[in-house]
Amino acid sequence: RDSPGRTRRRRPAGCGEASAMKSFDTFLKPNQEFQVKTACGGYLSICSLMLITILFVTELMYFLEVEKKDEMVIDRNQDKSYLDVTLDITFHGLPCALLSLNLVDAKKANVMHVTHGIYKTRLAPGTGEPIGKRIRDGLRTVADNSGDLSTALTFEQHEKAQAHASAKQRCGSCYYAHVDEDDCCTECDDVKQAFKERDWKTPTAYVVEQCEDDEFTANPPVEGEFCRLEADLYVRRVNSQIQMGVNHFLRHHLVPPETLSRVRAGDLNFSHTINGLSFGPKFPGLVDVLDGRNKTWRHIPGWPMTEHFQYDVHLIPTHYQPLGAEEIFSHQYSVTEYVKPIDIKGRRDAGLASAGIYLSYDITPFAVKVSEFQKPWIHFLTECCAILGGIFAFTGMLDNLSYRASKLVARKMTSTAPLDGGSGIASDLSQ
Repeated sequence: RDSPGRTRRRRPAGCGEASAMKSFDTFLKPNQEFQVKTACGGYLSICSLMLITILFVTELMYFLEVEKKDEMVIDRNQDKSYLDVTLDITFHGLPCALLSLNLVDAKKANVMHVTHGIYKTRLAPGTGEPIGKRIRDGLRTVADNSGDLSTALTFEQHEKAQAHASAKQRCGSCYYAHVDEDDCCTECDDVKQAFKERDWKTPTAYVVEQCEDDEFTANPPVEGEFCRLEADLYVRRVNSQIQMGVNHFLRHHLVPPETLSRVRAGDLNFSHTINGLSFGPKFPGLVDVLDGRNKTWRHIPGWPMTEHFQYDVHLIPTHYQPLGAEEIFSHQYSVTEYVKPIDIKGRRDAGLASAGIYLSYDITPFAVKVSEFQKPWIHFLTECCAILGGIFAFTGMLDNLSYRASKLVARKMTSTAPLDGGSGIASDLSQ
């Protein structure tokens, strides 16, 4: 009990709790008078700060990069029943009048109900400049065996008028002027009438294939001209083959006379460059394997030989999920290719393969899913803490070693100094 006249000293609030927490402190603080600062420590501090800054910026840039995760799954995307095919190819040795494009299924029957945009551009020899307007074409029957090829090159066959294309025979397209894509417009007047019924104006940027006679009258055939073929096809997602070769109903008067004579003799040059081939929209990281592929016809003088180019393309359905955007559905592909020489004059059997480019594609039963994602913040914070702690610990160890080494060197220098001389070191030590 306090004696009378004495004031009791009160302990500040929370002081007991603060004293109790001191027992848990693992970060011991040395007194200021026991701390020694050295020049080596200063250099190490500056270097450590610079290294921390560099590593922090590098880690931040790595954190901001979008990561990608690839998964392989069974393709259950049955609602995607159509496929977008985009083709751009240049034929270096053949005029456009000789060439046609067709799409057939695994049984060699024409694929029906194909939405298409096919354009042929005549290119001048030497310069590669366009000649006249582009020619818009439809899917046409290609001479896909040696017998048909020989007949097409020897005799000019006239296409019979028909109302609708069939699985065996194509016809002139109406270019969407009719509801059914497979309705026929055989003559130029048929196309003009179909456009008129839809109140469409006659296009001026291109000329349709049925009306190309006027275009060739204005810009006659040129010896040595070659062709660029561009096609956009919207087709059913089934295994099919794109055929590019000589038109079954070749119009001889549109081909330069010297070129026609040379082709009939067996000099059929299918050298080509694939400028682009894709099966769906582009997405980051997509590599179209055949883009830029160049194939040259190996002609031997005196030998009437041509070539059959075969590309077997295997499509892999791909779902690409960008960060914060809608999913992109497309196709990657791998390819196997081979070339087979063909003697046109010696091969007239209807069962033998014909000259041309044949691109077959099939769709794999599995799909690839590529997802973009951002690395979590906790990962970034953990890396930053590791950088700070690691550098401070390492530089502290270096500073401690350098300090001990300097003390050891100084002690050895002191112990080996001469006791007599003009320096007076020994006398100072004795004092």
